[in-house]
Amino acid sequence: MQKLLRCMWGIFGIIYVCAFLTVGKGLNGVKDTENRSRDEINLEGEWKVTDYLASSRRVSNTSFYQQYFGRSIAIRDNRILKSYGSWPDELEEVVSQYRSVSIDSVSSEAYGNEFQMGERWFEKYSGQNMIVVTYNSPMEWGGKLIFFVTEAGEVLCWYDGDIFYMERYKEAVTDLRVKQLYGEWVVKRLVSYQDGWTGRNNLWPNVSYKEENGGFFYPENYIGDVVHIAKNSIEIYEKDRLLDSIRVNGYDFCIEDKYDYQNKRKIHDGLGLTNERILVFKGKKTVENSIILDEEIIIVSESEVIIKIYQGWYLMEKR
Repeated sequence: MQKLLRCMWGIFGIIYVCAFLTVGKGLNGVKDTENRSRDEINLEGEWKVTDYLASSRRVSNTSFYQQYFGRSIAIRDNRILKSYGSWPDELEEVVSQYRSVSIDSVSSEAYGNEFQMGERWFEKYSGQNMIVVTYNSPMEWGGKLIFFVTEAGEVLCWYDGDIFYMERYKEAVTDLRVKQLYGEWVVKRLVSYQDGWTGRNNLWPNVSYKEENGGFFYPENYIGDVVHIAKNSIEIYEKDRLLDSIRVNGYDFCIEDKYDYQNKRKIHDGLGLTNERILVFKGKKTVENSIILDEEIIIVSESEVIIKIYQGWYLMEKR
């Protein structure tokens, strides 16, 4: 079944494409990059898939696009690493090699028409040009790994017919005081799924979705919710409705090795931080009664932290 689907997708010419890029420091958009050489475009680094933009008509009715939120993509010399592949047997890290890179400037409308992108694509980028960088892979059934840079400098990537925004990994601080945690935090985006999430895509028939493998976890459900962090409690609200709470007796803190912490907590796609050591505050729970909230808080900056909600880790911004 998988081989047949792969052949069909190869015919349509959009083979699990993904992308990533940063433009040189101070660059504002495509017009600034048109006269720059390839060497002046910084392509290497680590990226997080942050938000959904649109889907090609070919997959718009079948794709569960939320499965790509929080995924990590790293570009290296002659190879690309992804924390999540495009097929059911590629749920762990996938490595793709590329032999050449091509860079072009294209009309967003022409590209959108060719691949039958949705209304959101045209509403956002109609009348603009984009820089397209294509990594040409030697895969026998044709793979191209593609990314876009908009005139505003936004980075877009293809992931199996869906289009997402991406951001570079962040550098975290390690000297925050506990009192700076207190306040209201808005859930902005998924950072990582937990280990064991096996996918939820209508392309794969006869799949049994269960709670333990993430079958009932919809990342968008928690985006926009508000988390209150106080000396004696952590609470999450959907508008004015309390979803869950943890009672704590203050917080301990420690500096953790990032890789050990990610493995210990089973953070499948990583935290999206460049540091090798991270600051973690741990609420001292008084009652074991929480349902979806976690008592550990990973520090990114004074205005950003990461916390686990149900089966994923989320970036939150302070109000």
